[in-house]
Amino acid sequence: MTSYLVRWDIDLDASDPVDAARKALAIQRDPRSWATVFTVHGEHQGAPQVATVDLDPEGLGPSGNGTPKVELTG
Repeated sequence: MTSYLVRWDIDLDASDPVDAARKALAIQRDPRSWATVFTVHGEHQGAPQVATVDLDPEGLGPSGNGTPKVELTG
């Protein structure tokens, strides 16, 4: 088993950091949310690797069950 750091970024307007975190959490938990792109940090053969993973590159549905698109960036 490999350990990964997975990040999801979003730009939004909020009144303070707690409000921003609550808004982001609501978007993540919304079953209709199209938040399907993640930055994944890990290692491959002992070297650091960063990948951008889009779980719905065709924009077919927010489930993330489509064919993923993976771009290695590091």
